[in-house]
Amino acid sequence: MVVAKIELSFKDSRIFASGLDSTYLIVKLFDKDGALLTEVDPADLTLSCSQDIEAKPFTLKQGVYKADLLPRLKSPNIRMQVDWKNKVKSRMVVLKSSTAPIKDNLLPYHHEFLEAKAHGEVMVGRGSRFPASGSEEFSFVNVGPNKIIKGLNASRTFNFEYPEHARQNIAMQIDDAPNESISHTMHSIFMFFPRSQLPLLEQLKKTMEVTLPNGEKMIFDKDSKEIIGGVFQEGALDNISDRTKRQYPDLRYSGRGVVLRVNARGQSPQLNEYEKEKIDMEFGSKGSAEVLIINGTTGEKCRRPKIDFWDTLDVAPIEFKFATDDAFEIYLQNNCGFGLPKF
Repeated sequence: MVVAKIELSFKDSRIFASGLDSTYLIVKLFDKDGALLTEVDPADLTLSCSQDIEAKPFTLKQGVYKADLLPRLKSPNIRMQVDWKNKVKSRMVVLKSSTAPIKDNLLPYHHEFLEAKAHGEVMVGRGSRFPASGSEEFSFVNVGPNKIIKGLNASRTFNFEYPEHARQNIAMQIDDAPNESISHTMHSIFMFFPRSQLPLLEQLKKTMEVTLPNGEKMIFDKDSKEIIGGVFQEGALDNISDRTKRQYPDLRYSGRGVVLRVNARGQSPQLNEYEKEKIDMEFGSKGSAEVLIINGTTGEKCRRPKIDFWDTLDVAPIEFKFATDDAFEIYLQNNCGFGLPKF
């Protein structure tokens, strides 16, 4: 049996270079008459790549040869070629690998469930209608005891969301749970601008480094999940007995971007609040009425109504009204007197 021609294609020609998201290479083999070959030994096929990549051996499935591919974290585009017994080579193909959002707007998906699996120190999740080879969020939990979490059954959860790899709803949600009662949990959502990339996670020997949508970083202790560096400092979880007087997650931003923060206790922060105290104008850890916007470059701050950014319907997902940074910047200039920094 002699292979005369090799054709290559990808299941997905563009992939998020998260170190978590995968795709597969499809290889079709033909003889000199153009007939499809399905009895070639997969071990006779060799894959060559321009970048380091995790690739499983070729297997024959449904008449074509496939190899699962997992690009490395922050991998650039990868040129690939397959040869048969060093005699016949395919044309070069390129797997586009990027950390940028693939689109602005979310589609009208309605996920039936969220699937999560462990990856090192974190949980990686995706909605039921998103491909199983991709990710849409990652999260981890500080359960103490340490200087942040001091009480029993208390925790602080960090969840970095990038649904559908779209720009629209990229966010970080932090949930402070002082006890096991869901209605007592203090929720905060942070959105970062400009939204030039999807959140990234790098698990190192002693730390975990998260790259935010604006390119800035948060650095966590790998064991305790405490913030130890980057553009945020954190304070201890508030577990005073009166839940109505508890502060929201004590996170203080010191970066150069624009950060939007919104809070709520026991419900989605984007929805109309039942508390009447307005969010404070320093770091936003007190109050839940309205939204706090911080310009880290200029130090300017702005407080605006929640309805300007989300509709009041309790649906999933609750969509941010500004899918593009250009539209959000126009809003800022008109209502806050500043735009988005360029860096």
